[in-house]
Amino acid sequence: MTTFEQTELSVCVVCLHLLANGEFNDGTNAAETAATGMERLWGDNARHLTADGEELGYSTWPCDSCGDTDHGDRYRATALIPNRGGEPS
Repeated sequence: MTTFEQTELSVCVVCLHLLANGEFNDGTNAAETAATGMERLWGDNARHLTADGEELGYSTWPCDSCGDTDHGDRYRATALIPNRGGEPS
């Protein structure tokens, strides 16, 4: 049986849309920038990030998903990373 390490995240609106819908189009390169940030921060584990969508309010902290340092609204997401060998870490 696979076990998972669960980590709560605070993500920007772009990452929320990417995680929930697989896309975000505002006429800019925001989605590409966020996807690149996710890959840089999470590597192969980026596929284990899931959107919750609960509003967390305005934040001055970087996005936990892509690392974007712009201030703005944040939303809850979760990282469910499989433990290697099925054992809890």
